[in-house]
Amino acid sequence: MGILHTNAFSPLDFWIPATIVTIVIKTALTTLLCFFCLAIFSAVHADTPLELSMKKMGKAYKQLALDLKQPQDASKADYLALTATLKTEAQTARGLVPKKVANLYPESRDAMVKDYQKSIDDLGVSIDALSQAIQNSKWDEANKQLVALKQKMIDGHKAFRKKE
Repeated sequence: MGILHTNAFSPLDFWIPATIVTIVIKTALTTLLCFFCLAIFSAVHADTPLELSMKKMGKAYKQLALDLKQPQDASKADYLALTATLKTEAQTARGLVPKKVANLYPESRDAMVKDYQKSIDDLGVSIDALSQAIQNSKWDEANKQLVALKQKMIDGHKAFRKKE
């Protein structure tokens, strides 16, 4: 007599693939949920045009501060390009209104907008002085102007940035 052959599968044969499929489906759903939450969070916390402008200024400032630690005449054009970015973004920011203004009464709002614009104008003057110092290769003066510029940025953020 021979060995008895059956074509029947045991329940264990189906359990392993079913478990793997369940894990894959749960992982895919979790991943989709995470992307959905990230999209919602990004939309809620989207940067305003002013925030984008300020980020560009911050990036240019940081690079310039790093570069001017050991300035080189050969890199003067790069430094001037960074100051041009600072100037352009400051001019862009001047035409925008901080979020903090939205919560004020109209008479206070107008005063704050004027103060904000004056602060940005003063920042522009400091950027021009920094650019002139770089143009003339006066590195000590450029670093002093950079410190003054940083302080104006800090003061402006304290006065006009909405605390969230």
